[in-house]
Amino acid sequence: MRMTTTQNASGSLSLEIAGPKETKVFGVPIGRLGLVTRVMIGGACGFISFFIAFVLAIIGVSIYDSVTGTSIANLNVAYLYIAAPVGIVVMAAALVYLVAGWARRKMATGQ
Repeated sequence: MRMTTTQNASGSLSLEIAGPKETKVFGVPIGRLGLVTRVMIGGACGFISFFIAFVLAIIGVSIYDSVTGTSIANLNVAYLYIAAPVGIVVMAAALVYLVAGWARRKMATGQ
């Protein structure tokens, strides 16, 4: 017969009292990233969202043209009025969020 100790009985239910939780976005820890890295991530978010919005805008304009029988299908509409504003807004929001987190961490640690 084997005796169970308190340490073994708790198993994975142990509490972590070490310190503040690591900041995570979609499971990726971003709490220790520097300012340059955060700015690059914000720019990449804007860049990716621009191209996704651009592809969807081209498809949408093409569908609109085929349904209505008009001929406005050019890349200027998709680029200027749909994809560029989406990319700018997403990049601005990502930069505000990421740089604010960096500033908050710097103020908390006093570095």
